[in-house]
Amino acid sequence: MIQLDPQGYFTRNGQRFVPVGVNYWPASVGVELWQRWPADEIRRDLDLLPKLGLNCIRFFLRWQDFEPAAGHYDPLMFERLDKFLGWCGERNILAHPSLFVGWMSGAVYWPRWVQGHNVFAEPELRARSAAFAENATKIIHRHAEHILAVDQGNELCCLAESRAASPRDIHDWCQSVNTGIRAASPSALIVSGNEHNQVIADTGWRFGDQPGCDFYSMHGYPVPTWHALGFAGLTDPLCQSLLPLYTKIARMFGPVLLQEFGTIVTFGARQQAAYLRALLPASWQAGANGFLWWCLRDISSTNQPYTKNAFESTLGLVDANDKVKPGLESFLEFAKAVQAWPAPAPAATAIGLYYPKHYYPRDNPNSPGNQPRTVARGFCVANYMLQQLGHATRIVRGDQPLPADLPTLIIAGARLDAAEAQALNHWVRAGNTLVWHAPDPFSWGLEYNELIGAKPVDYRSAQPIEFRAFGQMWPCANFAQAIRIEVEPDTATVLARATDGLPVLIQRRIGAGTVITVLPQVDETIADLAGDRPARDRWLAYYRGLLDLADTAAIR
Repeated sequence: MIQLDPQGYFTRNGQRFVPVGVNYWPASVGVELWQRWPADEIRRDLDLLPKLGLNCIRFFLRWQDFEPAAGHYDPLMFERLDKFLGWCGERNILAHPSLFVGWMSGAVYWPRWVQGHNVFAEPELRARSAAFAENATKIIHRHAEHILAVDQGNELCCLAESRAASPRDIHDWCQSVNTGIRAASPSALIVSGNEHNQVIADTGWRFGDQPGCDFYSMHGYPVPTWHALGFAGLTDPLCQSLLPLYTKIARMFGPVLLQEFGTIVTFGARQQAAYLRALLPASWQAGANGFLWWCLRDISSTNQPYTKNAFESTLGLVDANDKVKPGLESFLEFAKAVQAWPAPAPAATAIGLYYPKHYYPRDNPNSPGNQPRTVARGFCVANYMLQQLGHATRIVRGDQPLPADLPTLIIAGARLDAAEAQALNHWVRAGNTLVWHAPDPFSWGLEYNELIGAKPVDYRSAQPIEFRAFGQMWPCANFAQAIRIEVEPDTATVLARATDGLPVLIQRRIGAGTVITVLPQVDETIADLAGDRPARDRWLAYYRGLLDLADTAAIR
């Protein structure tokens, strides 16, 4: 029986283990697996996994294959599913079936009778989804001893229907489908196979609101345009830091399986090895409880989407001769070693990154206006800068009590409401240090005045400025709400001014602690430079100065 232990790691018969494996379509047919059913090829591929030292396979059901007309199931497809799961069990491979393909390799796979409708928003389709989930899980449950977890579907957060539906619709669909799964397999673990859009967008698939799921998934790939900021390729430490950061954010809400990852370009041995040797241990330290590569081998099929998106056919771990591609040996080495690694312990001296109470804005009347993409850019920059300077980081949720054991907390441009400002006031007074980039001018009320020690006296257009701090000049063109706020210090001290004389960096002692406020949106300025490594890394000196200032404040 597969379970999750209290720390969020998988156990089998009471013994902890780490799922390491692949995502799977057969090379010869790709997404046409169920219709064309290359049985011998499937069995050969399953035979290969234990030889590679892997223990898990994630595979996908296409809804249209199993339910070609609404309410009418194809018994042959379910027989094939039963065989596939049986073959996994014979080889002691854990199966991780994904019920709804949805988004896959740049294409959408809904049944014809679903197309033109919103499967999440329409009650009849929600009911059909739950019924299909229950029927598929009846077959899956026969093989419960070899099932890692049931996955609702692949990257449903990428579908246009997710953004068109309301967050409540997504909540209700998730709950309905999971109710169907539980009806057929009460003890099954459940996850929704989503990717880093859970962090950088408000798709309706939200951390803390996927009812009935036992853990979260994270997918991510090193393609700059798929993220909230750019980077300089696989060997760039910023690139290597992103997926572990997304995992760390998700881990604050529950266990996290790194359900899909890869290098996309699988022909550069040096680049891939550098990426994986940094990424994998960092993802483990961030709290990932399993690692599934995309995908087992290159796809030779000429079906769509492989002709339209040809790179999707080149992502294999092994070539046609079962040889691991150069540079990907690092994954197999990690897969073997990680089984003996202890669960990571939080660093006692980690610096906190603030995750605001109102992260997702859609249908949230209490939101002060946070946009996940902007907040994520700040997270990515601050996390990278701190780690490059030798500091561990941890995520601090604004909807929970602030940790008393955290000496320093950084707000990288997130917008806070009055209650959050009050909570931070109490936390700082207890002897802690807050570093706050770009307080929001429209949220700046009495609570901000008290915490920051300065009052706003004017709003100005967001023209680029320069200011001297930590021995250098720093240009900045980004401001919260595109407003340059002019403040008048009350109990705060001005430490740096722009070249026009207006305050930029101020510090206030409050109780036993300190608040350091930087008025421009510095992390956004750095994010604009993210793909230019020398220009970006020049700002490490700025962050070093901030941390030295925070350390000095803590000593006083």
